[in-house]
Order: sequence, then C-alpha cells, then structure tokens
Amino acid sequence: MLQVFLIGVLLLNINTAAAFEPISTSIAVGMAAALTGFLATYQNIFYYFEECCRPEWISFNKTGLEVDLDQKLFGQHIVSRVVLKAITGFMKNKNPKKALVLSLHGWTGTGKNFVSYLIAENIYKKGMASSFIHQFVATAHFPHQSQIENYKSQLQHWIKGNVTNCPQSMFIFDEMDKMPLGLIDSIKPYLDYYETLDDISYRQAIFIFLSNSGGENIMQVALDFWRAGKDREEIELKDLEMALSLSVFNNKNSGFWHISLIDKNLVDFFVPFVPLEYKHLVQCGMAEMDAQGLVPNHTLVDQMVRDMVFFPKSEKIFSVTGCKTISNKLSYYGEHVFKQKTTADGAGAGVSAGWNIYSYFYESCDSQWIDFNSTGLEVDLNRKLFGQHIVSRVVLKAITGFMKTKNPKKPLVLSLHGGTGTGKNFVSQLIAKNLYKKGTDSGFFHQFVATAHFPHQSQIENYKSQLQHWIKGNITNCPQSMFIFDEMDKMQPGLIDSIKPYLDYYEKLDGVFNRQAIFIFLR
Repeated sequence: MLQVFLIGVLLLNINTAAAFEPISTSIAVGMAAALTGFLATYQNIFYYFEECCRPEWISFNKTGLEVDLDQKLFGQHIVSRVVLKAITGFMKNKNPKKALVLSLHGWTGTGKNFVSYLIAENIYKKGMASSFIHQFVATAHFPHQSQIENYKSQLQHWIKGNVTNCPQSMFIFDEMDKMPLGLIDSIKPYLDYYETLDDISYRQAIFIFLSNSGGENIMQVALDFWRAGKDREEIELKDLEMALSLSVFNNKNSGFWHISLIDKNLVDFFVPFVPLEYKHLVQCGMAEMDAQGLVPNHTLVDQMVRDMVFFPKSEKIFSVTGCKTISNKLSYYGEHVFKQKTTADGAGAGVSAGWNIYSYFYESCDSQWIDFNSTGLEVDLNRKLFGQHIVSRVVLKAITGFMKTKNPKKPLVLSLHGGTGTGKNFVSQLIAKNLYKKGTDSGFFHQFVATAHFPHQSQIENYKSQLQHWIKGNITNCPQSMFIFDEMDKMQPGLIDSIKPYLDYYEKLDGVFNRQAIFIFLR
C-alpha cells in the first residue's frame, strides 16, 4: 500500500509538471523509478533502518572471513583452515541437518575469542553488536553451582526465544572450563538432529564453545613436533582432534565433563589453538600498532616481546600469555616514542568535547572532572614516594600509556605487592589524585577492604553477586571508574574470580563497555 501510494503521488506530480517544464517531468520519472527499485528491495522500509533477521542484515562474506583469518590471525594454520571450511560449508547449505557446533580449545591469548569475533563480523552486518549474537561467560552469567537448575531453565528459554526470533542466531559460551557441571547438557536437544522441536527449527543456529581445557595436550603435541625438528605448520587436525576430545570429555574440572554433546558426537569440530611463538607475538604487536593508528616500530615491538615470559624454561619456545597482553604492554613500552599516524590533512586525530553547565557544579563522567595529569603523577611519584624506583617507573608508564590509548583492548589491571608501610595505598591515592578532579573523594573511585566488606566466608555467594552488580552498575554510570581491592591476602577465596569477565578482553559484556576502567589490587 505504501509503495502504491508513493508512486501515485509522484505520477500525479508528473502530470502537473508536464504542463510546465519537460525537465521536471524527467526528474520526477527518475525519482519514481529509483523509489520503485528501493521499495522493491526493502518492501518494508523498517528493514532498512532496524536490524532484522533478513539477508540485508545477515549475509555471509566468505572472502572477508578468509582474508581476516589469513591477515589478522597469527600462528593458527589449523584454525584458519577448519573454521573457514566449517562456516562456509554450513552457510552455503540451505537445509542443514543440525546446528553448527564448534568447540575452540587452547591456552589464553591464542585467539579463541578473536576468531569468534571474526566469524560474527563476516556474518552479521552489525558484527558482535548484532542482537542475534548472544554471549555467555561462565563466571559472569552462571557463577553459582547451587543455582544449576535455575540456570538450565533460563538458558533453555533464552535459546528457544532467540531462535524463534531469528533462526540464524549465534550463541557463544566462554569459559567452558568453569561452566557448572551439567549445564550445557540442558541445551543438547537444540544441537541435535531434530527437524523441529516444539515447532521450532534450530538447524540454522551456530553454537561456539570456548575453553582453556585441552591446552596441555595441544602444547605437548606442538612441543613434540618442535623437538623432532618439524615445523608447526606440519601439525594437522588429525594429530590433535581425538586426543583433545577425549581429554576434554574426561576432565572433571571442565564443563564438558561426560556431557552428551561429546558422547553423541554433536560437536562438529574440536578446533585446537596451538601456543604462540616469538614471531607470532611480533606480528601481533605490529598489527596492534597499526590498529591503534601508530607508526609501526619493529625495534620496540621486538624489545617488548623479548621481555615477555616463554616456556618450557629450558627451550623458551611458547608464550605464556600469547597476544592477550600485547595492547596494554605496547602502551607501557611505547609511551614516549610511539608516534600517532597523521590524518590526510597532516593533523593527528583530535577529540572535541561539549560543555554542560550542570557538569560544572556536579561531578560527571567527562573531561571537566576526569582529566589525567601525567606531569602531576610523575612529580608526585618522584617527590613524595621514597625508595620505590621500580614502582615509580612502572606505574607512571602503565597509567600514562593506558590513559593515552583511545581504544584500549581491556581494562588496566595493576597488582601492587609489598610489606605494610611501603606505599601501596599511597600510590593508589596518587593515581586517583592525578586522574579525578576530586581525587579519592570522587564518586567514580571505589575502594574495597577485605575484612570490612567481605568478612564472612559463609556469605561468599552473596558477595560475588553484590560485587558483580556493583562493578557493572558503576561502569555503566562511568566507564572510567577505578576499583581498589585492599587486603588481597585476606580476600575470600574465589571472590575475585567472579569479576574476571569485567577485566577481560570482551568489547562489551551485557551491553556494558568495561575497557576504560582501572582495577588495582593491593597485597
């Protein structure tokens, strides 16, 4: 009706214009033709502006995924090959027999979350921001084993509801090694070969599981190849897949322990991420500099990587942290020497800020109240902190580098250690003083003391829930919040693990952007 009405109006204008000006007639005819073509493509105009479960918003880009895996993922030849084939084959199949299930395994920093991100970017127009991508993190969404039955019911309803809304939904489950035992088995029916289940087809959905479990087996195979003088590129999926699936299935500390997904062969591919070597970290560093708009500097990246920890101790082949810490370490190593790339007119990127009269009187999360003073911190550390030359140097570089990074990949996390009276709390106060206009009195500065705020072991589950809500709420209010945790040696065991997701590399978690926050632990 909308299409007919609009064209009718244009034709009416054509008849009127024809009596006066032939050029107007031609323009009107052209407009009518263009509008007809537009409406033929977007018969409901809302499809164009509002994300919906249609090809305009969900369209697999095979070439894009292939290029991304080739140019942005380093040292993972098996992953690149398996993921590209698995996703391409599934997306090309108009009538798949079951949902696609991938299980990505390997140690931290090897690229599991990054690969999930690349898949999303090349299927959904909005990438990870798509409302059809659903990410679950074990320690954030399922922290209490005692709530397992509630979690099962909630998870089933969530998956059923979202697949009903869009059959081409994607579900990512991170920290599978910390998932409550038995939880994932509750969604087994949605991953099986049923044509429909309660009149809903789950066959076009994608499920991706991420886990550190199996990393030991993967490392041992890679180490055996290295000691035998073979290239890591000679490792094939068949060298790892069977041993990987068995080790994961039999690991009592894993959310995969004896689950029917493995027993019934519902996981399509176990994808192994091999530990990264020196050359791969250099590639990560150079790519990260480019991503941050910095002029690549191989000498500095090389220095940074050489200072990182590798194992085994005797050979020092594989990185302990992989590429995960590269972003913040770049800020530390390159504070004074990295140069910003210039824009087309030769000027560096700039940021303009608006001004609100209310923010003049009331503290708000903007540059009037949060403005890092690098010189002030340097002077304070030099003149007021005594006998701590390492602390002064590391803290100044870490804070300065982090605050200068416009798009950090994760929050800054510092852990200060030493005997009482050596200056740990004082350093935290100096950081706050030179970051917030109100210093430690700022509403964005939050301090927790173990014996005062978390005194009872019996209340550990309540503390976990309260702490998660506190951090999430305050970062929602101000992304540049600072959280201090004092008396870490007296903190209830397991409590800090509950906030691990907010310190990780997720772009967003439950719609909240955590990457600009600062966490400081004192022990």
